[in-house]
Amino acid sequence: MELSITAILGLAGAERSLIHAGATGAALSAIDPEYIGVLTLMVVAGTPMAARVASGQFAAPGVLGMLRELREIIAATEVSGCLFRSNHASNYLPVGGRLPDDKPAMLAALDTVLAAPQAAALRPEAWRLL
Repeated sequence: MELSITAILGLAGAERSLIHAGATGAALSAIDPEYIGVLTLMVVAGTPMAARVASGQFAAPGVLGMLRELREIIAATEVSGCLFRSNHASNYLPVGGRLPDDKPAMLAALDTVLAAPQAAALRPEAWRLL
């Protein structure tokens, strides 16, 4: 049986983003799935999460925070052979490949974007609406 896992960037909020990334990478490594898909949190009006955001109880990472979280998830994930994708419409930057083989290239691509985000072709917020 093949196993597919979906992770969501931003669920732990801005303050705990990198902790979430490390824990997610550790969990993915322990599970060692054949497929990992990563989505980016989208707060929808009228939901409990939107109420938490409006009240100041929750702050999602910004665009660069989400990309740093994605980078750290990839860095922390040690699997035997897995297709990795973050190309969903919710993501600001499509990243993908096979882990562990393509890990250096995926990390390098994210490092390039994080070093010069103004030059990156990030998905505009309006395009993320589902």
